[in-house]
Amino acid sequence: MNNIDPIQEELAQAGEASPITPSLLQLDSCRIMTDTEVPEEEFLFRMYGKPCFPRRDISTVTGMEKCGKTIFTSMLMACCAEKDVLELERIREEPLKVMWYDTEQSKQSTKGILTERVKKLVKGDFPEENFFVFNVRACTYEERLELLITGIQTYKPDMVIIDNISDLLPSVNDSEQSSKIIEQLMVLSTEYDCNITVVIHLNRSGEKRNLRGWLGTEILHKAYEVYYCEQIADADVFFVQQTLTRKYHIKEHFYYKFDEEGVPVSCEKPDYQTRNTDDRFLSNKSEAYQISQEKARTFNQKYIIQHEGNTRQPWEWNLRLLFNEAMGPVAEMAPEGLKERVMKIAGIQQPKYYDKVFTLATEKRIVKSTIAKNGRVVVIPIPS
Repeated sequence: MNNIDPIQEELAQAGEASPITPSLLQLDSCRIMTDTEVPEEEFLFRMYGKPCFPRRDISTVTGMEKCGKTIFTSMLMACCAEKDVLELERIREEPLKVMWYDTEQSKQSTKGILTERVKKLVKGDFPEENFFVFNVRACTYEERLELLITGIQTYKPDMVIIDNISDLLPSVNDSEQSSKIIEQLMVLSTEYDCNITVVIHLNRSGEKRNLRGWLGTEILHKAYEVYYCEQIADADVFFVQQTLTRKYHIKEHFYYKFDEEGVPVSCEKPDYQTRNTDDRFLSNKSEAYQISQEKARTFNQKYIIQHEGNTRQPWEWNLRLLFNEAMGPVAEMAPEGLKERVMKIAGIQQPKYYDKVFTLATEKRIVKSTIAKNGRVVVIPIPS
């Protein structure tokens, strides 16, 4: 009978004589082999039939201020008790335990959302015993983190919602603390078999993938999925869009509005008209087509791709050519410097229009914003 330790045997075959150290034993415990038994991926919900919000992982909800982030998370909380909430469906038949950790609102607002929104979305009796709602706005950031860990360890919820994760550290641009926070959340989600959903604002640019600060960059690296929230201008309609996922891509946008009782209900995408350069509504497609063509002619045609006969999209930007030539040989560029350069060579006159072009370039993975080693925000090209 062979009693040789597998690690010793492999080291011997490799010609190594190193002793078995605690570090080596820990490393071996992390090894994944073809016959390694690992738990199946388990998700809490489905949206449009696609699994989402996995256990033992981190999900993210983002958007600008007052764009519906807390509304969306209130739906998630309600779905822990109610099987179906708008476009969300709880996968497990049994209700889930949820912990809502509110760091930024007043106690009155926290209670109001719980009673006037979450509770109203739950039909029948409200299972108070499954809801662990804490308002820690008055605590220091060190206390908030310590109490969060205590809460997860004590109540062992299936889902944890942290609104807002930025309040767990002194600065969103503190690289060391940002890494430490995300590491702790990854350990907690794994050890306590829960999903941890964090809420974080976007940077001032409003670009969908540009989460605030170094903390946002760390979240993008580690999160399983990201959901973007927005209120549609000139309409009382909100929508949620999945902008990042490791596995199950949800293509549909989730539209909703409020009924007379202030409860969110699903709705169709609003049919709102676009405006021309004089801020007048466009009356028909032919007029929109003509204005679009007129606008295209004001730009540097070198960076315009024409689509003859296509009235819905008569032209588009050659974004890769435009941004590659704007950045030239440099590996990174400050956002304002890039903005000035792109507007100059492309013939763009309005800064707000440039912002739309830049957003499109980031969505198409031409460029992206990140944090440089000196802590400043920079834009870098993404290889094709």
